[in-house]
Amino acid sequence: MPVEKLSLSFEPELARRTREAAEAAGRSLSAFVAEAVEYRLKLEAARRLLEEWEAEHGSISEQERARVRSRWRD
Repeated sequence: MPVEKLSLSFEPELARRTREAAEAAGRSLSAFVAEAVEYRLKLEAARRLLEEWEAEHGSISEQERARVRSRWRD
């Protein structure tokens, strides 16, 4: 698979923690960061989808939110 090399800058403490987490997960630093970015992009897409749904149908009630949260914990 072709890849594009990027240059990223991190604060030293975040860089250290990221390297340690990647090592603990048995992943290369590049793979670990790419997975984290992919996860964040999925969260952002889900947030936008929720905003669109609420714009069309109204706000989701706290009861509905609690029901969904309880299912995610299983």
